[in-house]
Amino acid sequence: MAEKLLIRALKGGKSTKIVTLNGKNMTKMPSMLEKLPGLKTLDLQNNRIPKVCPEISTLTQFQDLKLREFYCEGNPLFLKQPVNAVKHEDIWSLQEITSRFIMNQLAEKDPFLMQAIEWYPQVRNIISQGRKCAICGKSFLTTWLECVEFFPPSKNWKISRNLQLVPLRILICSYKCFNQRDPNLFGIAQV
Repeated sequence: MAEKLLIRALKGGKSTKIVTLNGKNMTKMPSMLEKLPGLKTLDLQNNRIPKVCPEISTLTQFQDLKLREFYCEGNPLFLKQPVNAVKHEDIWSLQEITSRFIMNQLAEKDPFLMQAIEWYPQVRNIISQGRKCAICGKSFLTTWLECVEFFPPSKNWKISRNLQLVPLRILICSYKCFNQRDPNLFGIAQV
């Protein structure tokens, strides 16, 4: 049901100003919000969303939505409670090691790899699914740590008085980066 409402809003394009998905039993933020540049009000109240984690996964991109009103009460948003990381080593598969190397060399515009990658569409397809670490900026494929960064809502948003911080999903490539993180970035752990 929520998807149909969002698709209807996307058809409105730039003119869509309000998206109301209140009480739709959603477990994650809807994707494609960045395709609604005119969006002013986003109502996600009374769902089951634990963190603000749209496909637009950086704080800057989320705040660039230019929302005037954002409602997320009635969701089990993560609390800001630090837990120490237990694991200190990363063990990656050969595919992860190779993909990281290729993606990072392509980011540095390695001429040999840039020419060679044209001959391997399967490799291009695999590395197109890569993501960037929020700490070091390097690429990774499938192995990451999921974290939450709490940020204050934009001053331009109309919100309820009890909303002080909004959790945003952040991905980190390794425990090394996790240990170098900002104090406002929290790892997600099952306790």
